[in-house]
This record gives sequence, C-alpha cells and structure tokens, in this order.
Amino acid sequence: MTFFLRRPSASPRQVPGPVVLVGMLAAVGVSAACTPEAVPAAGPATWGISYEAPQRGSGAEAEFLRERHVLEAVRSSLAEQVRLPDGVTMTARSCKDAEAEYDPETGQISVCYEFVAETRDLLRGEERSDRGEDRSDLDADPDERVEGALRETLYHEAAHALIDKWELPFVGREEDVADQFAAHQLIRQGARGQRHLAAVADTYGLYAADDDPEDIDFSDEHSPDAARAANYRCWLYGARPGGHERLVDDTILTRGRSEGCEEEWEALRRGWEHLLKPYREGRDGTS
Repeated sequence: MTFFLRRPSASPRQVPGPVVLVGMLAAVGVSAACTPEAVPAAGPATWGISYEAPQRGSGAEAEFLRERHVLEAVRSSLAEQVRLPDGVTMTARSCKDAEAEYDPETGQISVCYEFVAETRDLLRGEERSDRGEDRSDLDADPDERVEGALRETLYHEAAHALIDKWELPFVGREEDVADQFAAHQLIRQGARGQRHLAAVADTYGLYAADDDPEDIDFSDEHSPDAARAANYRCWLYGARPGGHERLVDDTILTRGRSEGCEEEWEALRRGWEHLLKPYREGRDGTS
C-alpha cells in the first residue's frame, strides 16, 4: 500500500461542505498509553536524498526545492530528534500527477515537481486574489509560504515512514496521525515553523473553497480539506492562543472548537513525544 498526501487526480477529490470537525486527538493521545517495542540496535542512519532530472516544464520547481534545501531541512530536523530508521530515501521527481507519497515497499518518500507547481500556483494565486485578505499570516513571503507547505508534506510522509519502520502503535486513521505529526514538527520549531503551518492551513482552506460539495468522498482515507484546515488552525492556536487569535474566524476554526484547542494540542504533543522517546538516544527531546 502506498500512502499519498493527495489522491491521484483521476479520482474525485474529497470535498467538504461546511467545516467538518473530526475527533482526531485519540489517534495520538490514546496511543500514549501503549509502550513502543524496544528499539533494535542500529548504527547511525541517514536518509539518502536524490533529485531526478525534471521533465520539460518542471525545471523551476526542481530549482526551488534545491535552492531552499527543503528535503535536506526536513531530514536534518528529524535526525536532530531521533535516530532515523534504515531503509528510507527521499526523492524529488517528475510524476504523472501532482502528489507526494511514501511507498512502504521501497521505503521511498517522494515529492513530485508537479505537486510543487500546484502548491506554488495556489499560494501565489492567493496573493493576487481578494481571498488573500483572509489568510492567516498576511506578512509571510509567498515563497516562504510555499516552502512551509512543502515541509509539511514531507513531515506528513515521514510520519508514514516512521510508523512503518518502527511499527508505531496508534489509534485511528493513519492519515490523521500523519497530519498530527506534521503539526507537531512545525509547531515545535517556533515562529518560523508556526508560520509554515499557518500557510498549510490556508492551503487546505483554499482547496476546500474550490471544492464541489457533491464530489465529497466520505470513505476516503484522508479527512476532507476543510477539516484538515480547521485541525491545523486548532493545533496552532492551541499551542499559543495569545499569538494566534486571528486563526479563530468562525468560518474555518469556530469559537466553539477553539475552546478545546489547547487540550487538543497538549494531547497531541504528549502523544508524539511518548512515541518518539525510545528513539531519541540522547538527543534533545524538548518541544
């Protein structure tokens, strides 16, 4: 089974109507009650990174990833926290569809240049539209916001890799747990990481705004775009309510949902810290 960040374009996209609020904290919070198995002995590991030659028209996207060291930054951040499992690689490549994925058969995390292009078009288009006035971080540079969205994508796929290689226990849907891991990673990085997560929430909000409610697929393994936007806003707000009041807009993140966001974030944080603890091997575990 291959884990996609987004389904191939040949399938109908999941599309919410009103914001769907799903109870996702159990996915990590409940798992904290489970003790991971003993970590097998292993030497220092790293994840190889490669950039395949882009097909015609994708050169700018390949250059964007290389110049901003997006893959390298995610790998370095993870390696500072835990002893990385063997057998995982990270690859940027041209694809038929705009997607990112983790393939457990090969251990490869891949991000497609077409996905980079889609993300850039979406967020740069927001800059030129009236909808840009509603975004969560008015001061962020457009390319910085794109980088943030791509980092979240890679953290999401890295979560699938860690769950696979370490056989991590969790409750709920793995896609929801991977979203939680991405939020955990970005929020713990401070102001810049939190700006990145705000950009991700905006990205899913934009997808949701363009969706046709009749096309929603409630059986899809991913939560609807509007729910993912609301969840990311909630966790970000919960981590620092005084600094993210703007995220509570009663459209994506309602006032009622926001009242429980501090508890949601704390449960998420504790859950992932518990799951990662056996793999830290003396590394700094602060969050």
